[in-house]
Amino acid sequence: MSSVLDFALKGRRPLSEVSRSAEFSATNRVITGMTSDGLPVEAFVKFAEAPKHLLCLLPSAQPRSVAPQIPFFPRWSWASGFDEWDVVSLSDPMLHAAPELHASWFVSTTTDITKELAAFLKELCVRREIPADMVTLYGSSMGGYGALMIAASLPGSRAIAEVPQLDLLEYPDAQALTDVERLALGGTPLKEIESQFPERVNVLARFRHSDYIPPLSIITNRADGAHSEALEFLKAVNSMAPTVSSVGHTSLHQTPRPEGHAVQPTPFMIQTLKTLAELPYDISDGRPPAVEEALAVPTPIWDLNDAAEWEKQPLAEAVTWVGSSGHGAVDVEFEVFNGGAESEKGIVLCLVPADPDSEAMNRAGFRFSPFRGIGYFKYLRVPSGRSSLRESVIVDKKCEIKGFGLATWELDAPEITELTISYREPQTL
Repeated sequence: MSSVLDFALKGRRPLSEVSRSAEFSATNRVITGMTSDGLPVEAFVKFAEAPKHLLCLLPSAQPRSVAPQIPFFPRWSWASGFDEWDVVSLSDPMLHAAPELHASWFVSTTTDITKELAAFLKELCVRREIPADMVTLYGSSMGGYGALMIAASLPGSRAIAEVPQLDLLEYPDAQALTDVERLALGGTPLKEIESQFPERVNVLARFRHSDYIPPLSIITNRADGAHSEALEFLKAVNSMAPTVSSVGHTSLHQTPRPEGHAVQPTPFMIQTLKTLAELPYDISDGRPPAVEEALAVPTPIWDLNDAAEWEKQPLAEAVTWVGSSGHGAVDVEFEVFNGGAESEKGIVLCLVPADPDSEAMNRAGFRFSPFRGIGYFKYLRVPSGRSSLRESVIVDKKCEIKGFGLATWELDAPEITELTISYREPQTL
């Protein structure tokens, strides 16, 4: 243990005493707190004289070749590269619950560790007068997982995750997961934790649980075994964006160095963290607002009862809207002639709810897009030639539907006839 860290450990102070006073200026201290179930929270902090930012370094797994350090403050030496920043290196509280454990991924059966760490950091920022949007969370591997999880519970903060795990149950090191179950969870299978508290083992589930996608950057390289998982994760985040209340800026940084599942060189990472932390970002509304225009079906409106009119108007790329009011479950049926090949995305079916409920619409298979005023939509598969299509939509019996829209997507002007829209009492909701 270095003399700097040894001195800081001897001068431990509780979080409740931290302030922006001279006592916590240009000095190093270990700051302590407690989780709701009695586990120590320990943070090695390099306090700046007049901090403008706060950088939090999250722990990665400790090597199995040696006994775990308790507490374990990863990369605290990086603090010297951030002169005007408060730099916090957090230890994993679960090390006290399972001293033989080398990596816990912050999973517990009794409390939500990452949420409690977020609360610890929030109070520290308040006491140091550092706004949340000046907070950067960084970690690699398990630490990257922790950075993403904590950011979801600390609105305004930014997560920078290097080669992170994103779904703990998909982690390929079976022994590491067995150790978590045996030592940290008292034999409780991670599958059981996932069924009860999915937000504790899966980053996307955490975002969904928090109703918030934080500003985040993923740093990876093609040699990392989880490289493809990171790409799929960002696609999933983009798909999730319309279903949550707030969405931050997301980015992927793919380095050319083939480091694999390892951290990039320290000078490179210090400069990268500074650069990413200084980038401006917005946190915008995720769900589309229920504005007045959403209460009416856009024009033009086709008349359901005029079959002849339907035969005259083949679908175009622009959505053609059909007024039809009702609730809950509905069957949309029509005949279509497709002169081309079969298409999985031949037609776009749009729906106009009077008071949009994004979660209910997602459960019904609809996504949201502002593109050309489409709104909530789903693709319909269209066979080649003439066929009859029937799409059953089950939203919620409380959901008032104002109308539907149809547009061509991959097909060239398919002809629609015999459209009927029939409402019925939902069987299952």
